[in-house]
Amino acid sequence: MSRLSEGVCRLMARASKAKPIKLKNPLDPETRKRRRRIMIHTGAIFSLLISIAVGFYFLRGYVEHKLVFSSAPPKIVLKNRPPWMSDFLAGEIAKLARPAGTHSAFDHQMLVDTYAVLKSNPWIRTINQVRRVYGEKPGDTLEIDCDYRAPIALVKWGDFYWLVDGESVKLPEAYTAQEVPKIVVGRDKKLSIRIIEGVKQPPAEPGHKWQGDELVAGLEMVKLLFDKSYAQEILKVDVRNFAGRKDAKEAQLVLVTRYGTEVRWGAPMSSKNFEVPASEKLRYLQAIYEEVGRVDGNHPWIDIRMDAVTYPSVEAAQADYRR
Repeated sequence: MSRLSEGVCRLMARASKAKPIKLKNPLDPETRKRRRRIMIHTGAIFSLLISIAVGFYFLRGYVEHKLVFSSAPPKIVLKNRPPWMSDFLAGEIAKLARPAGTHSAFDHQMLVDTYAVLKSNPWIRTINQVRRVYGEKPGDTLEIDCDYRAPIALVKWGDFYWLVDGESVKLPEAYTAQEVPKIVVGRDKKLSIRIIEGVKQPPAEPGHKWQGDELVAGLEMVKLLFDKSYAQEILKVDVRNFAGRKDAKEAQLVLVTRYGTEVRWGAPMSSKNFEVPASEKLRYLQAIYEEVGRVDGNHPWIDIRMDAVTYPSVEAAQADYRR
């Protein structure tokens, strides 16, 4: 066989071994319709999601700028305002705490800044909560819940009388001698706050403790007399002889009445000494007031340190009054 014939035979053999080409069956009409519906539904859902996202974006902007973005700084409401707090003081605290400018109801930094301002205020002991509340529109009011430092005494230093609380923390307010009578007596004509005189240490910065053991002793005395109706006439606590600084034999604490007379109390309550206990001294004062109508017994001074109350003789009393 010629070479040409052999080549033709090989080609024919290879052609006979080639794999047949498979043709895809055409989709039936139902399948095509089903797939088309799926694609349409998927596209509709995708378009809806995009529309919702865009709508939410613009709606949030509208709410922030039109509904919850106040046109004025939020109003301040003091929750649990104590009865002793004057309208003036409440207004001052609210004025300092009120944020400047306008703010969104979503502005968290405003709450943080308000908290920081309140924390630096000497009148505030602890901050319980600062939160937004709904007044006329969302976020237009800030409600402040705090524990406040209640002033219990006026401490004289130099020409001024400074308010302090029960922990000897100095408060910002100070008064002149001319203003004091209006402070110590309330609208009901009753004594509302007492004066402590004779402290040695100068006043601290507002919000810090005023140092001095004599001040602590004076505040203890003020607290002891606080709710005693028979002690309404006692206006001042004089601590200048605390620890016997002036005279070791004389009373360390002297109570001064509104008549200018003295009740020689003696040692502070925390002191261990030979004097009668504080409860007995209070009993003396109550008995004298109920009998005479005045806590000083109508004497220039009375001494209640020992087992019996002492006071000057008639001649000595007249001499004291003449002085």
